[in-house]
Amino acid sequence: MFPRELAINEFQLEYFTKVVSDLSEATLFQPADGHGHTPAWVLGHLAICAELGQQMLGGSLTHLDWKERFGPRSVDTVTKDDTLSLELLAAAVVDGYRDLRQLARTTTDESLLTRPHGSPSLTGTPIVSTADMIALLLTNHFAFHLSQLSSCRRSAGYDPLF
Repeated sequence: MFPRELAINEFQLEYFTKVVSDLSEATLFQPADGHGHTPAWVLGHLAICAELGQQMLGGSLTHLDWKERFGPRSVDTVTKDDTLSLELLAAAVVDGYRDLRQLARTTTDESLLTRPHGSPSLTGTPIVSTADMIALLLTNHFAFHLSQLSSCRRSAGYDPLF
């Protein structure tokens, strides 16, 4: 399932690795110019959304305590927290999307894929089913927040990657 979306997400994760390698612990909790999100929130949000996608496909949450902190409609300011590091958050994103891709690749239960996604944020949009939500998480949603991380990287003075 989801061959195009999986390829896009794998491509985006390669870019993600390059972007994150230029971020620093020192700026992890500083709101970025332009979009105002902290890198910590963007990373935590991507990680928990990957896990929420896994949950929709029968998986479970690894970071249950992150759901309220970083999940949909969470407050995007994250106060400094020594339990959160750039390495931990970036690894949670990579692992979360690896596991989401695996579930997306192997899920064949049509009744699961066609059921309503249940996300109030997307009620009334063309994103209706679980399959729609998984496609969104693997592509547009990831890319949107990756661009925010790229902005953080560029604000630190790095040249464009491409």
